[in-house]
This record gives sequence, structure tokens and C-alpha cells, in this order.
Amino acid sequence: MNKSFTVFFCLLLLTTVALPHPAAGQPQDAQTGIGLVPPAQKIPLVIIYTLSTCPHCMEAKEFFTNNNIPFINREVDSDSQHMDELMQIYDKMNIPEQKRGVPLIIIGTDVKLQGFNKEKVQEALKKFMPK
Repeated sequence: MNKSFTVFFCLLLLTTVALPHPAAGQPQDAQTGIGLVPPAQKIPLVIIYTLSTCPHCMEAKEFFTNNNIPFINREVDSDSQHMDELMQIYDKMNIPEQKRGVPLIIIGTDVKLQGFNKEKVQEALKKFMPK
């Protein structure tokens, strides 16, 4: 094979592999055939500190899952580092030890909700949704 053909073939192969391929059923650009990506929805980072056996924690996780809101679950009974983080957060919130519990839901950087109340979570999330 001559050198220019080899370079051309490698570039063709790289271009074919590197181009994004649309997922089945996704809209495509009419001219390029490349899949269109819908604009990203502004979703805040959600972290939930939970116990694996807590029914209110399970309810909170189901709420976020059923509403397609990604979240990070930090089980404090299975990871001592997560428990330490939770205690530090409660210390900063000045919550006395006898009033600390789970779930603790953190939305964005400012919103911290102790316990699970669907209405309060929905109200907190509204602050992050486009108008």
C-alpha cells in the first residue's frame, strides 16, 4: 500500500469511529445525519444521606427516581465516611445531636432539608427550574 492511501484510510476510519452516532429513535439533523442532543435541563446536584432500613429515606429516593431527578445516595450505615460527613453538616447547621436524623436532602449548595416532605422538596426544586 502506498503511504497516502494508508493515511487516507486511517483518517476515514477515525472519522467514522469519532462521529457521534444517534441512539435509536433520537432526532437527527437532516443534512448531516448526526443525532441532535436536546438542550440540557438545569438540574441541581442532589445528595441524600440515608439509612438502608429507613422508610422515609426509601420514599425520598423513590420520589427522585420516579421524577427523573438524578441524586447521589450516601448510606450512613454502610459507610463511616458518609456518617462523618453527615455529622459535620449537622454541626455546621447547629442541629443538636438529639434532633439529627435521616434523610438529609441537600439540593444545590444552599438547600438542606431534614426528613422527607414532598411539598418542601418540590418547592426547593422550583428555584432551580427554568422560568
